[in-house]
Amino acid sequence: MLHYIKQITRINDDFSLICLFNNDEVRIIDLSVWVEDFKKANDGWASNLCDINYFKTVQLDSYGTLKWDNQLDFCPDVLYTMSKPV
Repeated sequence: MLHYIKQITRINDDFSLICLFNNDEVRIIDLSVWVEDFKKANDGWASNLCDINYFKTVQLDSYGTLKWDNQLDFCPDVLYTMSKPV
């Protein structure tokens, strides 16, 4: 089964999100490790996510994944695999 996100239910200050997936599971996605890697890269593109206010501007795209205005997005199946049930 391919997974996608149906709804972002909460965005936390620790760079994690709680999301409802297409299989009706509510799961927490912790992106803090990736955010730290982006911070180290300091490339001005992905490192924008290190700012919690920018991180919180996340939206769902039409494919059911997380996206930001800088065109950064993630594979929803990867997000599902790395997430944990709430």
